[in-house]
Amino acid sequence: MPWTALAVPRYNKRRKKLRPEVRRLLNDVQSRILQDPHTGDRKRGTLKNVWVEKFPAQNDQYLVAYEIDDKNDAIIFLDVGQHENFYRDLEKYLKTAR
Repeated sequence: MPWTALAVPRYNKRRKKLRPEVRRLLNDVQSRILQDPHTGDRKRGTLKNVWVEKFPAQNDQYLVAYEIDDKNDAIIFLDVGQHENFYRDLEKYLKTAR
C-alpha cells in the first residue's frame, strides 16, 4: 500500500536545522516508515496516536514522531530531534496545535 508523506511545519523547521549527515539518515528512516509505518513504537497515554522511530546518528540518538492516517493512507510527520526533552516538547506542541 503506498503511503503519502505529510509533515507539519514544526517538523519541516527542525529538519532544516539538522546537520547534512543526520538529514541523510533521516531520509532513509522516512523511506522505511513509508514502506511499513507500524515498525516504530506506538506511544501510550497523552501521545497514544503517535508512533516513534529511533535512529543513531553521530553518537546521539534521534527520534522521529509521526501519526498514521489510515483513512487517507498518509503518514504525518510531527517532529524530529534528539532524545532530551523530546516527548515533553512534543506533548506540549500537540496540545497547542489541536
